[in-house]
Amino acid sequence: MKLSRTIRHLLSYGLDWVFGIVLAIFFNFYLDKFQHFNRFDINDTDIQYPFEGSEVVPTILLGVVILSGYVIIGIGNLVFLRSWWDLHHSMLGVSVALFFTGSITQAVRITVGRPRPDFISRCLPREGTENAKPFGLVDISVCTADTTSLFFKEGARSFFSGHASLTAASLGFASLYLAGKLHVFNKKGYTTKVWLVFTPLFGSIFVSITRLMDHRHHWEDVTVGMLVGLLFAYIFYRQFYPSLEDPESHIPFPPRIPFEPTTREPPRRQDNRVWKRVPDDEGEQIMLVEPWRPTSDLEAGRQSPHDTAYIGRPS
Repeated sequence: MKLSRTIRHLLSYGLDWVFGIVLAIFFNFYLDKFQHFNRFDINDTDIQYPFEGSEVVPTILLGVVILSGYVIIGIGNLVFLRSWWDLHHSMLGVSVALFFTGSITQAVRITVGRPRPDFISRCLPREGTENAKPFGLVDISVCTADTTSLFFKEGARSFFSGHASLTAASLGFASLYLAGKLHVFNKKGYTTKVWLVFTPLFGSIFVSITRLMDHRHHWEDVTVGMLVGLLFAYIFYRQFYPSLEDPESHIPFPPRIPFEPTTREPPRRQDNRVWKRVPDDEGEQIMLVEPWRPTSDLEAGRQSPHDTAYIGRPS
């Protein structure tokens, strides 16, 4: 029995959601047992900052900042396109970007084991502890704190910053989404559009700076974290949307499951008509369009040669 096109869509895109969720759960819970601790210099001033019990951006607020990326995308959909297909593509794109970013971040933090700036405050080394000879490093055996506690393990997860990478993935995707909808690269130079596009990223930059203020990360940690988040945001944005320089950058790619093939022959190209992606209330359809032709010099000067007249859907 042949499945309907809707069911095939649900199965196809449902695998993306399930795979991303399973991947995130695996990396964020299973890998905890493989925590690595590097040897460290007991006299290293870069890891001797006091532990700040109160964070500027705690975990709950971090979640709010990440979710704000979804809110921005949802509002953008209502304002610019009002398409369920566009909404699904954008939500799936930002979600998978977060799944991958979070997974890679956790895997690197656990396996690298770089001490945070406040590591000595978590370790509480025995009084009189000195660096071992001849290499001048010590391990966690000099610590009096409980080395099996999550509090201590978190002290060895500095590289790279999860706050920076996750907010960059969410808000970076939102910025790309706005850039596509506003056509920032349409060669007309509207700088107000650029400011609007970069506004979400300012939130990610602020969160990253607070990690330095709280002595939770070194500057390299937040820098790499932001770059990783932005990289995955761009990769998964391009999975569902064309280049920002594309004239149709505001329209998502067509469905994976194509429309049923027509039994009629495709129209001949004598009249220059072409099949083209066109947004509508259902998201996007493949429609037959006819290039606009000016009927006067005045119209030729005012109209765009890319304007099209919609003829109808394929039968």
